[in-house]
Amino acid sequence: MSLNSYTEEVRDFLRKISSDNENNQQKIEWLREEFTQLQYAVEGSDMPKVQHQLYDMMYLLFEIAAANDLDLDSEWKIGAERKAEKYIKAD
Repeated sequence: MSLNSYTEEVRDFLRKISSDNENNQQKIEWLREEFTQLQYAVEGSDMPKVQHQLYDMMYLLFEIAAANDLDLDSEWKIGAERKAEKYIKAD
């Protein structure tokens, strides 16, 4: 499944619950809260909780992408190419 597919899935869900999905600042605050919970889960080696926190954070990121009509697939490709150029040495 592509990143844009997940973005669309989140967008569809938000429409079904009549969410306007406009407040990016609120989402950033929620990401901070989720990150704090992730830190505690990692420190406690609670892998099921780590997994859940990562899901929550990704969902919020997909909400931001949906609200702003971002193309995460193209950005992933660009980012992968940049990383390869920077970190993978040609023989």
